[in-house]
Amino acid sequence: MTKVRDVSFVALAALSAMLGLAGNVDAEDAPPTIVTLGDSYINGHGVAPADAFAPTLKSALNAAGHPVTIVEVGYTNDSGAGLRWLTKSRGGLDLQASPANQVVLVELAQNDCGLLDLDHTRANLDQLLGILADKRVPVLVVGTAAYDYCSFRHADYAELFSKMFSELATKHGDLLYADFKEGVTGHPELLQADNDHPNAAGDAVVVRNMLPMVEALLAQVQPL
Repeated sequence: MTKVRDVSFVALAALSAMLGLAGNVDAEDAPPTIVTLGDSYINGHGVAPADAFAPTLKSALNAAGHPVTIVEVGYTNDSGAGLRWLTKSRGGLDLQASPANQVVLVELAQNDCGLLDLDHTRANLDQLLGILADKRVPVLVVGTAAYDYCSFRHADYAELFSKMFSELATKHGDLLYADFKEGVTGHPELLQADNDHPNAAGDAVVVRNMLPMVEALLAQVQPL
């Protein structure tokens, strides 16, 4: 289910105006919308809602003078689920129909190796990014590091996995943030007990490090 992180009536009216629905805010004045399409990393697994990635990013952008609405798609387990959201769900179809004033953070594939081979993962992401490129939706491709157990696929899975994000971002003309957990991996005080997902302090580090790339992404937004 799609979640709108900012639940104020003003923000919801702005989002409705952007999508061509009834609202109280003129469309030209609506702030850009950031859609976060990803797995448990970007969806704040294990942290209080107020401390998760999306609201932390929104606060940082507001402080930097960038009013935004953030729409969270919700947890998508693998790249195939992300592709299905874009091509089959109401939210994804609405995004394609009204791409202006919207940008997307794509953080997918972390969980794929238990379900899909790398060629299948690449094909899913290639199709998803291709659709967004065709609609001229600015995208920030957010990579991740492969889990150690993914080596059961083949010995060089981790290396090829990391390269996949940069190769696809280049192919589709997207911005790239190579590793969601940059600055967090290797710092247990920034991780939850599973030693994988960022805690609240870790999400704050992720946002601080990613913020310049998100600002660059917003600079590419199609005007209404």
